Amino acid sequence: MNKKISLGMCISLIIISITATFAITMVVSKQIYSSIISNISQRSENHEAVEEISRIISSHYFGSVDDTANMNASLAEGYVNGLDVGINRYLTAAEYADYNAKLEGGVKGIGVETFFKAQTNQLIVTHVYENSPAEKAGLQKNDIITAINNETVHITNYSVLEQMLYGSMLSSVQVEYERNGETKVVEPMLGFSIPGVIARLEGNVGYVKINGFYKNTASEFKEAVEKLIDEGATAVVFDVRNTDDGSIKYAAQVIDVIVPTGTIATAKGKDGSTYKGNAVFTSENSSISGVNFAVLINKKTAGPAELFACIMRDVARAQLVGSDTAGIGTMQELFTLEDGGAVLLTVALIEPVGGEAAIYNDIGLKPTIPVDLSVEDTANLEILTPAQDAQLAAALNMLAGY
Repeated sequence: MNKKISLGMCISLIIISITATFAITMVVSKQIYSSIISNISQRSENHEAVEEISRIISSHYFGSVDDTANMNASLAEGYVNGLDVGINRYLTAAEYADYNAKLEGGVKGIGVETFFKAQTNQLIVTHVYENSPAEKAGLQKNDIITAINNETVHITNYSVLEQMLYGSMLSSVQVEYERNGETKVVEPMLGFSIPGVIARLEGNVGYVKINGFYKNTASEFKEAVEKLIDEGATAVVFDVRNTDDGSIKYAAQVIDVIVPTGTIATAKGKDGSTYKGNAVFTSENSSISGVNFAVLINKKTAGPAELFACIMRDVARAQLVGSDTAGIGTMQELFTLEDGGAVLLTVALIEPVGGEAAIYNDIGLKPTIPVDLSVEDTANLEILTPAQDAQLAAALNMLAGY
């Protein structure tokens, strides 16, 4: 049976419905408002010091403050540098282009490795790559570079001048150098792709120096190790001392050349789960076996180089020779900005195969065979001979018996 509702009752129900809806809306609105006010308050506190400094500069600074682009870049750099976990960097548009080109294509230049020896105020050629413009121009190992583009090399400018030997532009750079008391000037071209590895045979032991983990490093690494074995190497020592460049992704590709099929490492986000659900690095194409290994490490072995050393120790059973590593066991990701720049941000913790016991972040890897170098030898590592380099000598002596 149908029941009729009086007009008064109908109006009352409508009013109650409106009142309830209004009350709920007010509660939700109050929560949102409180959140906004809280964020504004927090944001205000975060920028309070910057705003105060800005007022002081506007009122008292003697110079001009018209270069806002440079000031904004400095603020952005300071903001990122203030982060205290892992490696974080702000990159301008030009720096981002250079960084990305290096990561994807490796280092380019005239084809030399150099080292500045502070004790003698000399920029020394430590390696000349085969078929490079530097080799064709006549430069040799142990040459002393005295001037670059007509500017004399000394302790206050060598790092700036040294960078002129690198770059992808197809232009020449003027290099003045001394050898056996004779001075010569050459103009090798830039643009040569510098290998990420340097390899040679020391008796029956191969030596491979890895300068960085770039996109092309794995193929160069594989070729170098296979060539050493073909030439008679019964063991190989890998040198990742002073190596921190490149990415975890490309380090995993290098590791893939050595270790058998399986998981290499997992990147874990701050919530403990796999970063973005797919940051698991695996080995699938191992092609080198039956060879004993050692890895040289020191306090400047960091990031992707530490992952390499860790997996070589735990999976390939390599001996770690040298001193404790840096302890940078995190993964970084590039985020591009609207102005063409980028932020390189730490996004995950690297968990190598073996679980928590293998994690080296903030701890570093400890050598299985500790060998210390003197302060002077550490500073001059790049120009030591194998006999002078106690860490390399220990690794070579250990592996020579295999």
